[in-house]
Amino acid sequence: MQALFFGLAFLAGLSNPLQSAANAALNKGLGQPVAAAMVVYAVAIAGLLACAGIAMVAGVPLMGLGQLRTAPWWAFVGGLCQLTLTLEAAVSTQKMGSAAFTVTVLVVAVVLSIVLDANGLMGLPMREASWPRLLGAALAIAGVALVSFF
Repeated sequence: MQALFFGLAFLAGLSNPLQSAANAALNKGLGQPVAAAMVVYAVAIAGLLACAGIAMVAGVPLMGLGQLRTAPWWAFVGGLCQLTLTLEAAVSTQKMGSAAFTVTVLVVAVVLSIVLDANGLMGLPMREASWPRLLGAALAIAGVALVSFF
């Protein structure tokens, strides 16, 4: 089962630079990052509606909106985080290049993830900020420098 989750993470990793490049192309074509983001989310909503339709046909129950009341306030931050990533990718990828943008995003994500894990924040199980994890973060930061400046 663990391999399935790593496979899904691999697919998410593939989608990150592809999404950034697509968002940048939309921004370049439309000339406005907010308009580009609106197109991105219109396509995403269409995809979600298709997924919901497939789930209903397959007999998979969908959550009722009443259940949203049980979610903690910070659970809704994800949408704003995704919007931030979408807008920043649209604006920055053309200027920085796909590799520099992607590795910068990923390194910041790794560092913040270590902090979240070490403190058990946002409902995550605590996971020690061990020296191998911190060394990995330091190597990732060195990787950003290599990819960005050479």
